[in-house]
Amino acid sequence: MNKKILAISLVACSLVFAGEHWNVDAGGVSMKYLSMHASARTAGLSGAGVADAANASEISRNPLAMSAVQEAEAGINHIIFPEMTADDFTTAYLALPFEFWKFPLTASAGFEFLGYDGIEGRDEEGFKTSEYGAYAWSLSAGLGNRSKVFNWATSARLSVQTIDDESAIAFLGDVGGAYHVNEYFAFGATLTNFGYMSDYDGEDETAPMALQAGITGILPIAKFFDLQSNWNLHMSADAYRRADMQDPEWRFGGELTYAEMLAFRMGYAVRPDTEDGISAGLGVAIGMAHFDYAYSPKKAFDGGYHYMTLGIRF
Repeated sequence: MNKKILAISLVACSLVFAGEHWNVDAGGVSMKYLSMHASARTAGLSGAGVADAANASEISRNPLAMSAVQEAEAGINHIIFPEMTADDFTTAYLALPFEFWKFPLTASAGFEFLGYDGIEGRDEEGFKTSEYGAYAWSLSAGLGNRSKVFNWATSARLSVQTIDDESAIAFLGDVGGAYHVNEYFAFGATLTNFGYMSDYDGEDETAPMALQAGITGILPIAKFFDLQSNWNLHMSADAYRRADMQDPEWRFGGELTYAEMLAFRMGYAVRPDTEDGISAGLGVAIGMAHFDYAYSPKKAFDGGYHYMTLGIRF
């Protein structure tokens, strides 16, 4: 049964890549904040690891993260941008595991907000006008299973973006599936931000629909070297394509973990349309709380992005 589901998923992904709706001109996608990394763990891996989600902080970009939730969790993701770009970006999330007819499931909810004021206005001739602000926010809810072999997840999202006095609204969805061949190897795919988006100031807009597929291998270092410890090395390789990309991104990430207490991460993304990106981060769990941090340098902005996550399990 799982093989049939996997075959259908791969065929569906191939059709999505071949569809004409992927041929969106560069710059033709709006609400791009919905495709930015949100959690510090994902950012530390440069977006790799779609088949290897570890906690609820990743649910706003990877619905398959619901499969990793074993305890109720709430938390906040926060991004600090370089100066002279945008204000900080904050997301909040909640994940609740439960059973329905003996099926282990997870329900999730999320909220995102990005806004900044004091943008310098210009008229059609380039002369300064009054300053204006811009903001975007979204609400989401999702449901996924917690199987040890085949995972599925889906979520729905309402998103609103306003620049000055013009607004656009979108009703979007995410779906994903992952197959764990064994405890050391898994692969999965997600289709995110597909659905309806209204026009903006009389112009048609396209949501940042994206397809990501990848594989993850887990090397139990302690068993491999016959050590009395609990170190594991997670290695992931993913392909990612958004609607306005002519070529996919190739994302690679590695995570060295000790039990569920400590993690060191590094990632690299090969981006044909923009500059390549490198990132690094770490995670620490103490009791019911976990904290994650990642940094990604951005040469174009003469600085870098700082990603922080704080989650509480209860």
